[in-house]
Amino acid sequence: MSEPTTTASNIVSVTEAAAAEVKKLLVSEPGKTGLRLGIRGGGCSGMSYGLGFDVQEAGDHVIEAHGVKVYVDPKSSIYLKGATLDFQGGLEGKGFTIKNPQAKSSCGCGESFTV
Repeated sequence: MSEPTTTASNIVSVTEAAAAEVKKLLVSEPGKTGLRLGIRGGGCSGMSYGLGFDVQEAGDHVIEAHGVKVYVDPKSSIYLKGATLDFQGGLEGKGFTIKNPQAKSSCGCGESFTV
């Protein structure tokens, strides 16, 4: 029996573009049910974002938006509150971006930040 799920759409917002890309990529990830968004120590600014396809774990916050699920562990949720997950495509490359209002500064590559 799994632990109760916390549905917390106020932790992270997911744009339609990000959800569409997650849906597209999730098809080639057998056994995975959503995208895990987390924070880990490291990177040139102190903390970095982690993204990967995963299954729900006990205690996860589950954000359901535009037909996809995003899993955030309780510790990461502290640093992600109010963030927006987006997907950008264009001349400068394409990929997922995270706009985090709690980030006081970030490195040049945009993959790590400080709070």
